[in-house]
Amino acid sequence: MKTKFTILLLLFSGYLFSQDLPDLKTYSKDIGFNTNFLLNGILNASGSPFDIMLKKQKTSNTATRYGVSVFGNVDTNSYSNQYYQYDNYSLSFSVGKEKQNQLSKRWIFYYGGDIAPYYYYNKQAYHSSDLLVNETINNEFGLRATPFLGVRFQINERLYLATEALLRLSYGRKESSWKSFDSSGNVSDQSSQGFNAVRFQALPATGISIFYRF
Repeated sequence: MKTKFTILLLLFSGYLFSQDLPDLKTYSKDIGFNTNFLLNGILNASGSPFDIMLKKQKTSNTATRYGVSVFGNVDTNSYSNQYYQYDNYSLSFSVGKEKQNQLSKRWIFYYGGDIAPYYYYNKQAYHSSDLLVNETINNEFGLRATPFLGVRFQINERLYLATEALLRLSYGRKESSWKSFDSSGNVSDQSSQGFNAVRFQALPATGISIFYRF
């Protein structure tokens, strides 16, 4: 009940202030990045990529978005004289449209969609007594469509915070290979396969990005 009342109050406040709103086109460009890497580093173990985005304001309530997402992580899991090493990397570029609805001078609701080609690399290697025993390598490249809903809070005239919830539909080609090695380091057995992969993800609005307008 309290949640519904808060939402209604926010919408009503937006209506009251709708006659006295600043022009979103005062600045033509916004640049921003997600804040996860400030705590975890660009190459992090939390599974969160580093995202950077440029927005170009086309009208008073629409913008074109251009984004880059980069992720890298190297991790090991060891016990006794054996260990696994995991290498994970990904890269994607996105372009999309954003529609904005200004509720008040500080709160803006927005929605839209992005299209993004992507590449993902994963390697898992098993070592015993400092010898490579086997390894599995996965390569995937494809295209994904991402509709989103977001809300942003204007800190001042140029600076704002934003968070988004999104759906991610991906279609890609995945190539997998497996190799085992003898004590001399030569390949003793190997196999490979390729297949098309379709994925659907619903991602909640958990990350926060910070943007600067200019």
